[in-house]
Amino acid sequence: MIRSALQFAGSLVVAIVVGSGLYWLAGDPVLAGVTGIIWGAGVALSMYLYRSYPSLDAEPTWERGRWIGVSTGIITLAALVGVSSSIPISTELRLGLGVLVIGTGFAAMTAASLAELERVDISTNK
Repeated sequence: MIRSALQFAGSLVVAIVVGSGLYWLAGDPVLAGVTGIIWGAGVALSMYLYRSYPSLDAEPTWERGRWIGVSTGIITLAALVGVSSSIPISTELRLGLGVLVIGTGFAAMTAASLAELERVDISTNK
């Protein structure tokens, strides 16, 4: 029970820090709030993933690592090149959109990992 409360508190702190920091930088409350919520949800899902499947981190494999690498590369490409300086927006807003894209990818990868692990019994590797 205490472990779950600490994990919830940790994800809440991340959401508040990211949201308030982005509001301070970009000045857009909706962008800051949504980005904070997404990063908080990503951290909460990640903590749940490693709490529910503790052996997942201990057994890194090429098969799993390559897909994480591909998705990380795609998300980073979207955040850094997709939200480029050719778009006529301020630098602060561009940074905020990049943080939003990376946070969305982080939360989506974690949710997809959880969905796959719940679909397939990890102990049988089916």
